[in-house]
Amino acid sequence: MNQLSWETVGVPAPQGSKKHVGRGIMVESCKALPSWRQQVIYDINKAAEGEVFLDGVGVVLVFRFPRLKAHYNSKGKLKPNAPSVKTSKPDIDKLCRAVLDAMTISGVIKDDSRCHSLTAYKVYCQEKQLPGVSGLIKPV
Repeated sequence: MNQLSWETVGVPAPQGSKKHVGRGIMVESCKALPSWRQQVIYDINKAAEGEVFLDGVGVVLVFRFPRLKAHYNSKGKLKPNAPSVKTSKPDIDKLCRAVLDAMTISGVIKDDSRCHSLTAYKVYCQEKQLPGVSGLIKPV
């Protein structure tokens, strides 16, 4: 397989923080994670059309988040000093973990340990752009 690119629409959900609910049972603290991961798995499988990466891969992920109301002026126009990158929660490593695990569950890669390089960005949506993640998997 050459390379695979896909896009998932929705607010990205992190994976990693767990909370103890008693009797040694731990659950994900992000309630949005299961539906987010299922959508990512669906979109990856649709783009892959049954293809699988057998060796190492490099991954590029761009997470897009909705802009805050504070980024706009009273007329609804984007303020000139509004940031283009997101430097607040969720943590980028937890966002990546959710997507890498989805790649493994989808069967497109055998295990996320096969990922030798990872480049990830958190940005705010551009005008008329939907939140989500754009992904690219390249063989090594």
